Amino acid sequence: MAKQLDMFRPTRAPAKPKPRTLHVADAGTADGAGRYGVVTLRCGVCDHETGWLPARSPAVEEKGRVCPKCKGNPANVKPRGGTADKEPS
Repeated sequence: MAKQLDMFRPTRAPAKPKPRTLHVADAGTADGAGRYGVVTLRCGVCDHETGWLPARSPAVEEKGRVCPKCKGNPANVKPRGGTADKEPS
């Protein structure tokens, strides 16, 4: 009987997974004893690279993180002002 109210509620769309494009580029330790792990992360979409961040567990870091710059969407990346993108005149 606890699920009776669910009959009258509109159904929700399933949650969209966040694209995780930041992956580990380099890893190390902050002290000589190897207790504090640190990582640098690089985005595969916009080439954004973070500085040294405190690492979480290795299993969590393998999954990646959401890029704060492009959010995993190539449409959010602003084109660079270089001449390689332009056609020769």
